[in-house]
Amino acid sequence: MEFEDKLKQLIKSKYSKLSDLAEKFEMNYTQLSQYVNGKKVSIEFLAKIIKEFPDADLNWLLRNDYNKEKNRAEEPNEPYRVILNNEQIIEKIESLLSDLKNQVSKN
Repeated sequence: MEFEDKLKQLIKSKYSKLSDLAEKFEMNYTQLSQYVNGKKVSIEFLAKIIKEFPDADLNWLLRNDYNKEKNRAEEPNEPYRVILNNEQIIEKIESLLSDLKNQVSKN
């Protein structure tokens, strides 16, 4: 299942109309519609999605090849394994993007 299909499914779980979510996010309906229909999304938009749907599994949402049961079976049985919450994942992504921008600007 593609990202946009998963996003639609996630939104429908809480909102009957896309315009309700656009209003909640204080964003233009057209922009939200573009995201839902496959336009690349911003980190800011993903942060809003995570905040609005805190129980959503980001791996499921963002990865086309994600199989929760398969990945669960492959997880190490280490008690010290670090598990990040959605906000920590977004912070990590933002940090990595910032590092990447710095590396690109140096070249």
